[in-house]
Amino acid sequence: MATSTMEFEQLLYDELIPEYCSNPERNCQPAGFRADSIRISEEDAQYFLIARKKGLILSVGSGRYRAPASNVTELFFWEGRKAASPRPFTLWLEPVITFAGLARLHLDHGWPIEKLGTQSIDWAFDIVAYAADPVREHIAGEVKKASRELDELILMMKAYGSKPSAADPGKADKRRNAFKKVEGLRARQAPIFWALGPMGDSRVYEASYSEGGAVALNLTNANTLKFPAI
Repeated sequence: MATSTMEFEQLLYDELIPEYCSNPERNCQPAGFRADSIRISEEDAQYFLIARKKGLILSVGSGRYRAPASNVTELFFWEGRKAASPRPFTLWLEPVITFAGLARLHLDHGWPIEKLGTQSIDWAFDIVAYAADPVREHIAGEVKKASRELDELILMMKAYGSKPSAADPGKADKRRNAFKKVEGLRARQAPIFWALGPMGDSRVYEASYSEGGAVALNLTNANTLKFPAI
């Protein structure tokens, strides 16, 4: 009996890898793909395949894809050294989980596909879901490839959220990712922040905002991901 991971792997070799390698500027050949990078769970593979079947993954050619409410595109692979022959490239898990997350919102929580996208206008969030307002996110989501990274992100976001006057730590500082998320929440005041990791690691927070600029994240349940009545 075929599993979702087996079907996902077949899709990789039959379509996604050849499409990615079709762009000559990448200098990639299918033989350069590192099969040991296929570290996807059955659950994530299943939802990714659903995203593809439901029209949440739209090909724009040359191995680039976008979601219905997106103007930017995503890649599913990460390239290695150009000097190597064949040039190695690996599966990039975070965009895969991102599209799987969109499928979760559509299938499990009733979101229309045209309301779902990737990458917010300031690139602070990987997943965006718009309700009545086409600019302000109702759900702002971040995807990480490991649960440990989600732990660290949430801790840093809570710290920055409690300090409205905190300075930008700078591009070279790993804390800047959390800082950008808090600034994105503060700017557009999404009511829901969703942290999503591998193997269905889902953490949903209600975001609250004070007049002084503080942002608080309060852990809640998955029911708050439901598409709101508008």
